[in-house]
Amino acid sequence: MRALYTAATGMNAQQTRIDNIANNLSNVSTTGFKKSRESFEDLVYQDMPVGSSSLINQRPTSLQVGTGTRLVAMNRDFSTGDMTYSGNELDVAIGGRGFFVIDDANGMQRYTRDGRFHRNFNGEMVTGAGLSLSPAVFIPDDAELVTIEQDGTINVQFKDETDLATIGQIQLVEFVNPAGLRSTGGNLFQATPESGQPLDMDPGDGFVNLQQAFTESSNVDVAEELINMIVAQRSFELTSKVVETSDQMLSTVNQLKR
Repeated sequence: MRALYTAATGMNAQQTRIDNIANNLSNVSTTGFKKSRESFEDLVYQDMPVGSSSLINQRPTSLQVGTGTRLVAMNRDFSTGDMTYSGNELDVAIGGRGFFVIDDANGMQRYTRDGRFHRNFNGEMVTGAGLSLSPAVFIPDDAELVTIEQDGTINVQFKDETDLATIGQIQLVEFVNPAGLRSTGGNLFQATPESGQPLDMDPGDGFVNLQQAFTESSNVDVAEELINMIVAQRSFELTSKVVETSDQMLSTVNQLKR
């Protein structure tokens, strides 16, 4: 009977793995998306009787039988995706670490790697969902040219003028443990006790590297995901075969009584 339950934990683990692979593949075209990886751990081991108690301390190893596996963590990979030229002067890609700060509909701060920005009816830089950058940046209606420096400084040029005027700054933050961020959907993340509090990145420290008119592609590798899917499928088939074999063995034992 132990084999039935042990194999069932393996089937559940591989099903979870397939679910995560499906989510990664479905977001292969999502700007700024970060893939996830599953982490499993083995379950408690049961000690088996070894016969005479006088021999217990003389054995080089103990007799233990495992009881399966379980999901222990879902780790998000924040490696940088490929840079794709968009041509939109308000699109910004982060080259390296860091997150944009966004105010959600409830006024709470959220964080994203999706740098596709637009102007709303007030001239404010917002995300595709209409959420504002924090701190807010307003672009004048009569600005003919918008430039975004690598340190996040936003300059505009007005008609009949040659000099650029600075109107704002894109603020980036980082986390001690970005893998601890909680995804809330909409390409947004929420800070958690595991991630730590956001730390402002100094534009002059040399680590802030913004690229105007570019977007960051998803870091999902389709070939890698397909290989992982095949491995998960084969593992699921093998563990289901264990269930089938255990059932046949129990059936044989029951027939011995007849």
